Amino acid sequence: VHVPFMIKGNHPAISAGTVRDELVNALDIPATTLALGKAPLPDYLDGQNLFGENYKPVDYVVSARDRCDYTIDRIRTVRTDKFRYLRNYYLDRPLLQAQYRDNRKEVIEFKAARDAGELTPYQKIHWFGLRPKEELYDLAADPHQINNLADDPKLAGELKRHRDLLESWIKKTDDKGQYPESAVQLKATYGLWKDKPIFSKARVNPEYDQFKRK
Repeated sequence: VHVPFMIKGNHPAISAGTVRDELVNALDIPATTLALGKAPLPDYLDGQNLFGENYKPVDYVVSARDRCDYTIDRIRTVRTDKFRYLRNYYLDRPLLQAQYRDNRKEVIEFKAARDAGELTPYQKIHWFGLRPKEELYDLAADPHQINNLADDPKLAGELKRHRDLLESWIKKTDDKGQYPESAVQLKATYGLWKDKPIFSKARVNPEYDQFKRK
């Protein structure tokens, strides 16, 4: 997770050419926007004003992926200054499982390249193979995150540190992704997609089998 965050504007807090390298949570963006506009920050807002007097840089940022349209998944990742840790929860499903982008040109061409044997071994296993339970990447040595170091005994301490950070965050926030979706919600999602070819002709998640006519 590494997305440049750039701010431009005529505001005393914004100095031209200033570069900051601390980690930024996406929740900080609305907090900063409200503060720059001199709007009061609600008590329930979790983010920080990046230019506030009480701003405190964080040691790590957690990101998440859950169900996207009808594709059921759960991935959590912890980004620190030097490492990125990922925890995959659905190990029986490839990263590029059936999803709403399947009709896009780039996805169709990518799958055609797979069928023609034109992908590299890494591309094939990363996108279409089974995922490992844990991933750990050295962002300085491997910025594109190709070499998974989760099984490297030399980094066992870093692996545990990042794992503990995630577990602590899950408990602290009561991460809702740890609870399965109700049958009512899944049925509503199924109803939205069941008649669309991109869904009905695909090998979609087995959670929807309960709603299919026998």
